[in-house]
Parts: sequence; C-alpha cells; structure tokens
Amino acid sequence: MKKLVSYFVDNSFLVNLLSVMMILFGIISLSHMKRDLISNWASKRIQITATLVGAGPSQVEKFLTYPIERAIKGSAGIDKIWSNSQQGYMKINVNVKDDYEDISELESRIKDAIENIRGDLPSETEDIVVRHLKQTESWFNYYAIENFDEQNDTHQKWMLKIKEQLERVNGVSRVDNYNAEKNLYIQLNEEKLARYRLSPADIYRKINDTFRIYPLGSITKGSDTYSVEIENNEYDLEALNNIIIRSNNSSHTLRLKDIASLEYRLPKKTREYYTNGKRSSSFNIFKDTEADSITLKNVLEKEVAQINENAPEGLHVISVEDGPAFIERQINALQSNAFLGIILVVITLFLFLGLKTSLMTSLGMPLAYFFTFTVLDTFGISIDLISVVGLLLVIGIIVDDAIIIAEQYMQNLEKGASSRDAAIGAVLSTWKPICGTVATTLIAFTPILVGKDSMSNILLAIPVVVFAALLLSLFESFFILPNHLHHFVSKANIHHESSVFQRFKRGYVKLLEFSLKWRYIVLASFVVIMIASMIFASKNINFNFNLSISSESVEFIGELKETKGLKDTYKQLAPVEKIMEGIDKDKYKNYQITVGQNYTNGKKQVGPQYFSYRLSFSQLDDNVEANKKDVEAYLKDKLDKLQKTGVFSRLEVKIAKGGNDESRENLVEVTIRSQTPFNVEKVTADTKKTIEDLKIEGIKSVDLDDSLFKDAWIFTPKKNEIQSRGLTLAQVSNQLVQFINKNEVYEYAVGNRKIKFYTYVKDGDELNFKDLGKLPVVLSNGNIIRASQLGSWKKEKRQSVIKHSNLMRRVVVDLPFDKEVIKKEVLINKVKLVTDELSKKYPDLTFNAQDADEQSRKNKASMAKKFAFALLGIFFILAIVLRSIMQPILICTAIPFGVIGVIWAFYLQGLDISLMAIIGIIGMAGVVVNDSLLLVVTINENRKDWFSFHRPEIIDGAASRLRPIILTSITTLGGVFPMAYAIGGDAGFTKSLAMSMGWGLLFATVLTLVVLPCMLLVQRDFMVFFSRKILRRRDSYMDDTIEVEEDIVLVNQNLEEESVIH
Repeated sequence: MKKLVSYFVDNSFLVNLLSVMMILFGIISLSHMKRDLISNWASKRIQITATLVGAGPSQVEKFLTYPIERAIKGSAGIDKIWSNSQQGYMKINVNVKDDYEDISELESRIKDAIENIRGDLPSETEDIVVRHLKQTESWFNYYAIENFDEQNDTHQKWMLKIKEQLERVNGVSRVDNYNAEKNLYIQLNEEKLARYRLSPADIYRKINDTFRIYPLGSITKGSDTYSVEIENNEYDLEALNNIIIRSNNSSHTLRLKDIASLEYRLPKKTREYYTNGKRSSSFNIFKDTEADSITLKNVLEKEVAQINENAPEGLHVISVEDGPAFIERQINALQSNAFLGIILVVITLFLFLGLKTSLMTSLGMPLAYFFTFTVLDTFGISIDLISVVGLLLVIGIIVDDAIIIAEQYMQNLEKGASSRDAAIGAVLSTWKPICGTVATTLIAFTPILVGKDSMSNILLAIPVVVFAALLLSLFESFFILPNHLHHFVSKANIHHESSVFQRFKRGYVKLLEFSLKWRYIVLASFVVIMIASMIFASKNINFNFNLSISSESVEFIGELKETKGLKDTYKQLAPVEKIMEGIDKDKYKNYQITVGQNYTNGKKQVGPQYFSYRLSFSQLDDNVEANKKDVEAYLKDKLDKLQKTGVFSRLEVKIAKGGNDESRENLVEVTIRSQTPFNVEKVTADTKKTIEDLKIEGIKSVDLDDSLFKDAWIFTPKKNEIQSRGLTLAQVSNQLVQFINKNEVYEYAVGNRKIKFYTYVKDGDELNFKDLGKLPVVLSNGNIIRASQLGSWKKEKRQSVIKHSNLMRRVVVDLPFDKEVIKKEVLINKVKLVTDELSKKYPDLTFNAQDADEQSRKNKASMAKKFAFALLGIFFILAIVLRSIMQPILICTAIPFGVIGVIWAFYLQGLDISLMAIIGIIGMAGVVVNDSLLLVVTINENRKDWFSFHRPEIIDGAASRLRPIILTSITTLGGVFPMAYAIGGDAGFTKSLAMSMGWGLLFATVLTLVVLPCMLLVQRDFMVFFSRKILRRRDSYMDDTIEVEEDIVLVNQNLEEESVIH
C-alpha cells in the first residue's frame, strides 16, 4: 500500500490526467444518457385470459377457471394464482417466485398444461391467451381537449387526424383517445325475420360474406405479373342498406333494409368529461422504453402548439398530467441541492481546515459524481427517479473519506512532518478503518443489489450508484487527494481550530466526563427512550411501503343519493362548482370532472350517481407541495359542510397518484376464503354487522362491493319442449340475446378507424322482468312463439364476479380508515378480534384481516428481510476490522439510536415513514457506523489491556476524533437538509429520504459521541469483573479512582494549553 500511495503522490501528471479524464468521461456519458420516469424492469407475472360466451360467473368458474387453475398449479416457479370469473370471461394472474428466472420456460409449460386439457374444456371456449406481462412502453402524458363535441363529425375526424400525427412522432408508441366513436347499429325487425324465415345467425353470415376477401392469385406472362382479384367495394351507409340477404329467379331481392333499420351513431353515453368547467374529451400518450422523456416532451410541446393553431374553432388541447415534469423536478432538485451541498461542504471544511485544504477535499465530489455517470451508462441505467434517489443519497457521503484523510494530513503537518510524508502517512494510518467504513455502507445496500424481488428490481439503480460513487470516492481519497494536498497544502493551518470550536471541545469533554461517571444511568435512560420511542411509533406513526412513483393530484370522489341521469348529476354539482371557484387558480394547473364513474376504495364504480373531481398541479412550481396541502384542506372543510345537505351519500377528499386509481393504500381488508361455494351474501352481511358493532374510531365505513351481487334473471329451459319445436338451446339463446345485448358481428376498417357493426332487436334497457316471458322465438317454419312456452324465468341474487386466491374462493370486505385517527397496524389488530370470532362461527371459512395493499405487504416483508441482512453484514465487517464480537454490537446500537431521531422528526412534522424514508435510514446507518468505527478504533489504540484502560483513555480518544466526526456529519447534513426542507428546490418524491437520513444522522451523531464511550467503559467494567471474579485472574490491579481523577484533570489542562497555542 505504501509503494502504491507513494507512486501517486510523486506523479502529479498521472494524477491530474486521471482527474481530467474522469470528468470528461462523465460529461460524455451524461450527455448520452436517457432521462426517464423509471427504469425498465421485468414483471414477474403471467396472465391467462379466455372467453366462454353466454356463460355466467359460476359456470365460467366451474367449467373454465377451476380446470385451468388445477392444470397449472403444480408448475415449478409459481408463487400465487389469482383469478376472476365473470359473465362470459375469465382472467388468471400467475405471480412468479422472486428467485425464479426462466419466466419464458414457465410460460411455455403453462401453455402446454392448458393444451393438454383443451379437450376437457367447453367447446364454446374461445380466445385462450397466455402471455408474460412485459414492459414494452410506459405512460408519458395525459391531455384534454376542451369544448370537444362527440356528436360533431368534424371534431371526430380532427381527433383521428391528430392521433395519427402524434403517433408518427419518433418515440411515441401509442395514443389512446377516450372519446366515444360512432358505430353501425342494425336493429332487426322480429316480425319480418319470422315472415322470411330468417334467424339472426343468417344475418351475421350475410354481413360477413359481404366484406370477405376472395383472392384468386396472380398470372405471370413473360416479365409481367398480373394480380387477379374479385373487387371488394368500400361501403357507405346507403350501400350497407342494400346488402342482399336473399334473391331468387323471379328477380325478387330481399335487402338488409327490408328487415332492419341501420343507424350510424354514438353508443349510449355512460359518462361525461369536463375540464376546467368545459365539456371535453381526453387522450393518453405512451412512449417506447428507449425514448428520452425530456427530449420527447420538447418535441410534443411543439406538435401540440401546431395542433392548437390548426384546430377547429373552440377546440384547444391542454396538458393535464405531465409525466416528464416529474423527473425534471427531481433532476432540478439534484442539481440545485448538489451545488448547494458542495458550497456547504467547502464552507464547513474552510472553517475547520482552511481554504486550500477545503478545496482539495471537495474536489472528490465532482470526480466521483461525474465518473458515476459513466458507470451507470455502462450498466444501461438511465437518469430516472430511482437513480436520482441514489445520487441525492450520496451527496454528503462521498466526501467523508477525503475529510478523514485531510484531517489526518493536517494533524501530521502540525506534528512537524513534511507534506509528502504527511500525505503518505495520512493514508497509511487511516486506510484500514476507512475501508471498513466504506464496506459497512456498501454492505448495507447489498441486499437490494442482489435481491430478486420486484422491489429490488425497481430500486436496483440505488445500490449501483452508491457502490460506484463510494468506490470512486475511495480511489480519489487514497490516490488523488494525497497528491493534491502534498502540492497545494504544504503548511499546516495553525488557525484551523477556532476558539469557538475549542470551547465546544472543552464542553464536550466535560459532558463526556459527566456521562462516563454516570454511565449506567445514561445508558439506561437512552435504552428507555429508545424502547418508548419504538412503542410510540408503532401506535402513532403511519408506515407506507407502497412504491408508487407518479405525480400527485388532489381528488375528491362523490356519490349522489338520487339522480335522473348524467345531465341531472352535473346539474346537481352546481354547489361543488361554486366551491371550485373559491380556490385560487394560481394554486393549481387545471381540474377535471368525470360524471358517471369514479374509483372508490380502488374499485371502479359505474353509474350516473358517481362522479369525481381531480385537480392537477404543475410539478415545476416551487410551491407545489404547499399548494396541494392548501387545496386539500380547503376542499375538506367546504365538502364537509356540503355533505350535511343530505344530497350526497359520499364525499371524500384524498391525495391521488396519476395512473394509480386502483390503489388500496389506506384500506384494511377482511378476506373470506373457502374451498367450496358458500352463502356470500349472508356471511359478508354478518361480517359487516360484527365490525360495525365494535364501533372502532377511525373507520370511515364498512364497504361491500356493490357490484359483487347483482339481481340475475334466470331462464330455466324446458328441454323437451325446445326439441319438440325443432330448436336447440343454442338457437334459442341466439334469438333471446338480441333482446338483451347488442352483438358485435363485424369490424370494418376505414383507414386507421375501425367501425363496429352491432345487431339487436330491442334495446335491453327497455326490458323489464315481466316482459321476458313475452319475448318472441321464431321457429324454422316462420311461426312465432313466446319464450314462456320454452321455459320459465326467475329472479336470483348472484355474484357478478367470483374471485380465487390459490384455488380458493375469495371475498373481500373493505374498511377505509382515517390515518389521522387510527394507525393501520392498530386497526388490523382490532379487526383480528372480529375475524377470530367469525372463524369460530363459520369453521369451514378462513377469515383474515390485513393491509389491503398487497404490494405494500410484500415490500414491508422484503424490506424487513433486507434490513436484517444489512445489519448482519455490517456486524460481520466490523467484527473483522475490530477482531471483536462485543464492540461491533456496541457500534450497531448507533442505528436504533438514529431511528429515534427519525421517529420524532417525522411525528412532529406529521409525516408518514415511507419506503424512501427506510432507504434513508439505511444510508444513515452506513454513516453513523462509520463515525462509530473511527471512534472505537482510535480509543482502542489507547488501550493496552482492560486493566489499564480507564476514563482518560476514552476521553482522549473521543476528543481526538471529535473534529472528523463533526466534519463528516455536518457535510452529510449539509447535503441532505437542503433537500429535506426545499432550500435547493422541493425534492417531492425523495423528500422523506433526505428527512430520515438527516434527522437520524443528527441524533445518532450525538449518541455516538456520548453514549458509545459509555458503552466502551461498561465493556471495560464487565471484562475486569469477568477476569477477576470468574477467571480468578490475579493482576497488579489497584484501586485507580484517584489516578483516574488526576488523569482527567491532566486531559483538561492539555486542552487548555492547546487553546492557548492556537
């Protein structure tokens, strides 16, 4: 090591060349790196879908879902199987185990398993699709078109035009527009069908035959090739009316218009959209995974500006949710906070070490940062939210190694060493503990680096950044910094310790002396504080392990008690619109209203009584977080008063994340599972009543999914009667369905527009239960009979969706709660009392209360596992460095002590401890362990044996390490606190990370300097007691009380002399 360090100290050309090249490589890499919202990651989920037309949910479950689930359940690599069976359709989601890599092979095995039972499935089964859900594109931006009228053909054509225009932009993968489009509706006349002895199936065939392509081939003559085709005409509405259904030799032709009426129109409207109070439509833009978000945003802004210039009168496209702005905000926060962090580091080092030393030490930050970009680029990691988190995390850490070496270098100069010897000696005397400190930080992030679960895949960039930045910082500290110190700082700065610091140091020594004297009381006090804080946090602080990365908006959802339709609903929202007018328009970007739909407890609710408002904010506004809080508080106050009018059955305000409507974040769910069918209605009603009877404060409601049960009209066929009439059940079904639903019989492509053809006899909305028996059925001879002659109708309450979890039926009761009143974990424990009681009442059923957010549950378990592995890894590294078992345990106690600071900081500021906060705690653990390790190594150097190891040795060692510990802590805090409190720009998504790292480090540093020395002295007491009383060791040990007091006085005198000298 000495030869290597000496070589770099003596070769300035090589050192300076390396420094310049590292920066240049970094700049080149940075200029070519893709900027995105989040890195691409592979989903470990396989989806199976299939249709069984006409089958009810229970039939789909019995004949389709169960057989497929049983066929695939034994496949290696499957973690969990979820399924939904509903009217005519089935979907199975297969979660793959985290450590299973060959998903393509599992997908093939699932396909083979389904193919093996294909003959056992109903012959009517269609469209069985098995696919691995891969990320080939990502959401980019959401736009609204103000004053858009779906009935206006000019507006519809313009929408198709701009969709084509935007999809041609390089980097855009797809544009989804949400305006209803006109289709062809063919209403069949039942009496004429009977007269001409035609069935609906005959009409389907004729329509399909009309548009079928009949290729004939080609003829080659010499060098010429001729294509031979049968002309396939384009059809307008008039031509469609004249489609020939039947013709005879008497020139009598039956056309479609003779037996049906055709109408090219919009479907029945089920929802309406408004933007900023104006009727509107909307569209989403998706980008391919290789496109740079910021560059694409700039291109699309120009495209949209051009579109608005050429738009029909009154139409205007506006950006509602801006995805790229979210990453821009984080990049801006990184730039400003990094710049501010460097300034604070330089100022801090200048105050302690002088100007030249501070500049040389700070040079390590840009070197490590820039070359880290080269490492990221090499590994294919883009500049996204996750990599930015890593870059923000290491702002204050990467200079710690350089500070320790620079501080030791200054001490060597003060002792009279030459600049060359001081530089070499600084590295040689500190490289082992520095390597140990870096290793502990790296080992803390290793579980995320090597993890196979989805959370580790998403967070992969964080450990990569930490590893790259810290290793590069280590290289710079050992080989580049000594050279710069040797050549630019050749003399000791005799004023580097101010009188203020000397007074602080003397005060610290007195505090340490007092603490060591009453060490057992001090330790007991902090242990009590730590335990009390943990218990307090478990009851009063919310933990959120949901890794949802998107921009936030303020949303409130509502439901009217009574309404006549969509227009009436919007009319009744007039009081809400007045409330909206009271919000300062500078506080939000725009707002959207959806009438006829909302998401309640993460579930889609459809009906004219439902509505939702969503207010979006500019992510580049410096006051975006404050504005969201102000708007949310205003709406809660006003809507609480509006709720009392009795018009609304629900009004709920919340912070919502874009594209995360199905989030179940603030919900506890009671799951009811069974191997066999059970009376769902009775059990769920009993569950609801039992929970309501407890009257748990904080529960907003006990919700049963209204769409779970539906009034079903069941036709029981008389099979003998049907056969005697010359019919089959399929033929009866094909005729009756024309009165229930509109059947899609063809899809006709016109350019990039697809027009769907629907046939029906009557609109199902016009039917009531009494009319069902009167529905006509046409016999083959043209006679008409009534459905009541072929069977009977009855009403039943049936499940609209049957859910499975690992082949067991699964029903959920939702408990939305106010997290300001009750903590999720506390609520779960209280509800478990109910589930235990219900389990005894219904022994055949399994009841469970849990967090409704499944991903949050998995992340929580995964993070707990990673944290445990990190602690064990840190302990292992410390044990190797210190050659001890006890002292690594003492050092690791600094981590829970740091968590105390996090707990109280977050509680007093009303913040949830999120997943990003946990990442910050891991970063904090690395730093505080580093400081503790340096302190212990220095104190150990003063210890010859346990019998001669007293308070003066501890005080002397702690006082000598005070300056570097304070320096590393201040520089780290200087890097994260500007981000935590928006001094260098609001960090938004990463704010909790900075907050936990800053406050945890601040609290842990105090405890490292005070409590850790007490622990070392307690360890000495134990070792002496163990040696004397148990091993009966006889040594020249005498009462040293008087000697200890004299040594303490001597230490204080030495400090005073140092103060006079400086």
